[in-house]
Amino acid sequence: MGRSAHAVVRATVDHLEMDGPGTMHLIEDDLSEAWVDDLARDGVAEIERYLAKHLAFLAYLDEASA
Repeated sequence: MGRSAHAVVRATVDHLEMDGPGTMHLIEDDLSEAWVDDLARDGVAEIERYLAKHLAFLAYLDEASA
């Protein structure tokens, strides 16, 4: 016979960093008027961090080859 139609459910959380105590996601946060601004600000900050790391690596390569 095939597999049972009943789902196997874990009794423990396997991603503690995501589901830690006191962590709750509120839908109101996603529906706030500033969510686009927050997304853009956080996205730009991540891109700036990435570019800074890339620039530091290129500078390292230039120093290493000189």
